[in-house]
Amino acid sequence: MRDGTESPGRQPLGVSSTAPFDTGPEVGDSQTTRGVGSGGFTYQSFPVAGIAARERFDYFQSIVENVFSPMQVTPHQRDPESFRAQIDVAELGHLRLARVASTPLSVQRRDAEVGRLSVAPYLVKFQLRGESIWRQRGREVHLRPGDFVIASMAEPYQLVLPGDYEMPVLALDVTTMRHLDPDPDRFLGQRMSGQDADCGLLSSFVAQVVTRMSRLQEPMISRVEANILDLLGAVMAARSGTAALTSPQQLARIRAYIDHHLHDRMLGPQMIASAFSISTRSLHALFADEPLSVSRYIKVRRLEACRRALEDPAIRRQRTLTDLAHDFGFYDLSHMTRSFREQFGTTPSDYLLTVAH
Repeated sequence: MRDGTESPGRQPLGVSSTAPFDTGPEVGDSQTTRGVGSGGFTYQSFPVAGIAARERFDYFQSIVENVFSPMQVTPHQRDPESFRAQIDVAELGHLRLARVASTPLSVQRRDAEVGRLSVAPYLVKFQLRGESIWRQRGREVHLRPGDFVIASMAEPYQLVLPGDYEMPVLALDVTTMRHLDPDPDRFLGQRMSGQDADCGLLSSFVAQVVTRMSRLQEPMISRVEANILDLLGAVMAARSGTAALTSPQQLARIRAYIDHHLHDRMLGPQMIASAFSISTRSLHALFADEPLSVSRYIKVRRLEACRRALEDPAIRRQRTLTDLAHDFGFYDLSHMTRSFREQFGTTPSDYLLTVAH
């Protein structure tokens, strides 16, 4: 890491024209791009079209099970030559975003498959192209382009895709999902309509991300993650009412919001209060019995994130101290250095020397 020097310029994001069944790289290989982020960044593209026809569907199913979990997948067409598919996967911090496209098929997750998964994440399935029928908890949802549904991998479900389709799928762990809403199970099997302003905004944003995710780099990765979580949390809050939350539940959501906005220099009581439609007075009241005030909590979380970044060899190779100051919402390197010394008794550059050896 170069103390205070500028890092090389990064390529701007452009519009991708990736076809639903792009053949991608060489036959049988996955294309991998790595970067750095709060939870790391890895992008992989699996060119199913490049696999021999008789092995193509088995290859597709194995990738689906590795990316998500065990499930039964059945193609609607008998001729193996007619099966086409493409899977692209990106790790965005604490989120996994996959783009799945194929010819018609059905998916079933039964009790037997549920029992094989020790940790069951939540999935948010977006209908980008084509249509689908989703069944869980005795509910049936017909998804059209722009719609999405929240699903739990901890319970059986069925998914029927009667035509060619393209479906971005977002996977979130239980802790992250419950930070957004204390009872996410109440949304299972509900159609979130793309005609609604908030749902349509989230769907459109995810659609833009999946066309560009092979080229994402820090600090954009953490900001994309934060924006997706913000929009999803807003959709859920609009359909549940924040008034029903207890103070600890509201605090948990606010803490999650803070963690996902550490990069934003404007992060503070006013921004948080506005995001949660409460007054700054109410926000300070929520933190009244906490060890730290809301402003102090934000500062400490920024410094802790900075220290974790300094301890990560991959980040040290990619980011300068000046980069990190901007990544975590400090005005400049001097501001971060003063704050770091006050909190930890040493400067970032001195701490870097201790962890790098």
